[in-house]
Amino acid sequence: MRAFLYLPATLLLTSVVAAGAGCASPSDATGTGGTGNSAGTTGDAGTTGSAGTSGTTGTAGSAPTCGPQTAPGPSGGANFPFPQHKLSPNCGYPTSCNDADVMTSWNTYKTKMIVNNGGGLRVQRPENGNDTVSEGIAYGMLMAVYMADKTTFDGLWAYAKAHRDGKGLMNWHLDANGGTVGSGAATDADEDMAFALIQADKQWGGYSSDASTLVGAILASEVSGSNVLLPDDSGNMNSDVSPSYFAPAYYKAFATFNARWTMVADRSYTILNSCANATTGLVADWCTQSGGVSSRSNPPRYYYDAARTPFRIAIDACWNNEKRAVTFSQGISKFFANVGVMNIMDGYNISTGMAISTNVNATFIGPAGVSGMPAAPLLSPGCDRAALRCGAYRFARKAVAIHRAGVALRLACGYGSSWWRAPGQPEPACAETGRPWRGLAMREGCSARHTMDVGGVV
Repeated sequence: MRAFLYLPATLLLTSVVAAGAGCASPSDATGTGGTGNSAGTTGDAGTTGSAGTSGTTGTAGSAPTCGPQTAPGPSGGANFPFPQHKLSPNCGYPTSCNDADVMTSWNTYKTKMIVNNGGGLRVQRPENGNDTVSEGIAYGMLMAVYMADKTTFDGLWAYAKAHRDGKGLMNWHLDANGGTVGSGAATDADEDMAFALIQADKQWGGYSSDASTLVGAILASEVSGSNVLLPDDSGNMNSDVSPSYFAPAYYKAFATFNARWTMVADRSYTILNSCANATTGLVADWCTQSGGVSSRSNPPRYYYDAARTPFRIAIDACWNNEKRAVTFSQGISKFFANVGVMNIMDGYNISTGMAISTNVNATFIGPAGVSGMPAAPLLSPGCDRAALRCGAYRFARKAVAIHRAGVALRLACGYGSSWWRAPGQPEPACAETGRPWRGLAMREGCSARHTMDVGGVV
């Protein structure tokens, strides 16, 4: 059974683009003039910087790439090469995200975190003796499929297959030499791998059998007879559960292999809604199967496990317009929007909403930003969910973010427009409210609410 991980380690987002704004702001629309013989700085939103005293004119900034654009056709063996730029009316996202941010962070991530391991590739954790956890492998596979990086995808999947337990699921913790440190599987990683395989089959073809086999193994060993998603494959059918493992957006895809996954989704939402605090919207790291707060979360806290929950649930709202996901996202995004991006700490008492730490951490800011995507943009005067997601994006571009935040923010701000829709589904139109943001601590000035398509199953 997987032990609690305080610092999951795969680096995804780095300091890419010097001090660039993640959200268009009227005050940042043009570059500033240089002094003396220096050139003006680059404009953020595509306009030309004005000339400084005796200086030269600044160069034009790059246009934001979050809006609707024509998706490239199949190329290089990939059916959906990056970026796809498809939009959905179900979610909003930062107005100035940039494809270059995503590509830069992906390449940096690969250079720093993905290493050759004989017959495969693995994601290492440098601060933990260069070990590997299945969660990191799974995130790497998800990113590789959407970046159309087949070599990386195949290398990571080969490593996962080479380190499976007797139930056909990857052992969750391995040392730098491939030795098993923690035996048994971690359900969240297995789900991410399975969904990555489903998408890989549509991206390149040839992965359907592996996807079906893995989805079947998860259902057989990590779901109870009463359709509760368990945290591992230990065989403890009565164990407490982590809502951060619930991935109901995936279950619609998994249900194409076995319709029982629809009941797993329903049970997951029942537990989530019961365990989430009605006042703060926060959910505990661990809950009982009946929906109470587990004694493992004592005091009842929103901590490093629960921090993943907002982005996993928001995906279902964005892809499928799932009303239960929208409701949960509205509650938790209201909490974080009222707190303010730069005031989000790494831990909260779910009942009081009081911070239990003073650390500002991207692991919490990233998924919190994603929770602001499917919710209505306005909360109250001076408080806006658009500012939450835009501020989170700006923070991530400047921060060194571990993989939970990286995946969440890539989904929200970079990959967002590249998670494709199913062939035959109508292409939804872009929506904009045009309502400027005022009031939160980061003063990002989010000028419009754009929408995107974060995928669906193809």
